[in-house]
Amino acid sequence: MLTILPSPYSKIFDLWAKCAIRRETTVDDYGKIFASFTEHVRGKEIALISRADVLGFRDFLVAQGQSPATVIRKIGILKTLFRVARDYELLAANPADQVRTVYTARQKARIAFSPEDLSRIFNSSIYTDNYRPVAGGKDACYWLPLLALFTGARVEELAQLLVDDIRLAHGLGWYIDISDEAEHSQLKNAASRRRIPLHRTLVDCGFLDYAHSARDSRFLFPALKPNPRRKFGGYFSTFFSGHLRKRVRITDTRKVFHSFRHTFKDICRRCGIDEAVHDALTGHTAPHAGRRYGNEQYPLEPLFAAIEQFEVQDLDLSHLYTCPPSPRIPKAVSRIISAYRGIVVAFCQTRGGNPQGPPCLYARYNDAVASFSIMDNRLLSGVLPFTKQVLVQAWIEIRREELIANWENGKTSGDFFQIDPLR
Repeated sequence: MLTILPSPYSKIFDLWAKCAIRRETTVDDYGKIFASFTEHVRGKEIALISRADVLGFRDFLVAQGQSPATVIRKIGILKTLFRVARDYELLAANPADQVRTVYTARQKARIAFSPEDLSRIFNSSIYTDNYRPVAGGKDACYWLPLLALFTGARVEELAQLLVDDIRLAHGLGWYIDISDEAEHSQLKNAASRRRIPLHRTLVDCGFLDYAHSARDSRFLFPALKPNPRRKFGGYFSTFFSGHLRKRVRITDTRKVFHSFRHTFKDICRRCGIDEAVHDALTGHTAPHAGRRYGNEQYPLEPLFAAIEQFEVQDLDLSHLYTCPPSPRIPKAVSRIISAYRGIVVAFCQTRGGNPQGPPCLYARYNDAVASFSIMDNRLLSGVLPFTKQVLVQAWIEIRREELIANWENGKTSGDFFQIDPLR
């Protein structure tokens, strides 16, 4: 770290830095903020630092025009460092305790894209004129927005991906493995380690073909170069913001690449995806204690079922397809009830929400879709590979009473429950 602190401020900082394994960027950030405070109090003797000094530093930051969130973060860093000083008896009390920043009402920092925004983004020159600037990481500028829309992943999580991070779960399909196992990888927190199934639209747009073409380069987006903070998405984020403003003409500064993540969450809620599942997809920390029990990795089956439900309304991406679009369960079906061995099972509903006619279900496997009668297990329409059809019909036999109860419940309430998969 290049930041130079006077003693005993340097002693406090060293004690903090050694008490846990920390990223170099975090250490550097804390050092700069502590140095700024030290300069503000003109190297005042540490034992004489008071709450008034911290309040004065806070007011100084506010007067500089720094946002309330930034000021709160910096005061929080001081509180952390002074807590170490108190623990080692270099201070009698923590002078940053109870120092608050007055929050002025302001607009939300980041907001989701509208359907019109998405249409303009995916009809921009990147997607219609083969525009592949070096500043945007060449092919990365084409794939990163698409991946972000259909995965909800952060820019750095996508930018640092390796080709080997695109993996196949036999019987289910392809998914992205987001981890920090590679030496270059950085994640926000432990919850960020997760698996995200590939949406069928990404496959239709040729993403698997692209990943295969990049197999000799190790990195999925080899044209992306890390910035001085070793962030592979750093330069790209700057490019994308400029692209939004200058070429796409989206002038609202609250709309940036991270807006795809907000959009993904909004669509998950609109599609009725369970909160625990879309938190697992986006790597958000579970707020409820019960969710912290069980294996570290969320089961793949409900994740695949959720991505099957995920549908971006009012967005036509057919001009990006490299192959005929994958057959899908009809739009009348809006509720996935189970997923197993690559098969996704759903009830057939009207847009009003309630199932109509005799009890039946749809089953989808890869590009094949078929419907079955729940009452007598007949194949009503469509076709599945024989082995998959046998599995569906065996599951219906085992779960018939639950399926009928689920169907009847949905006829009156519009609500459905998940049914255990075939084991």
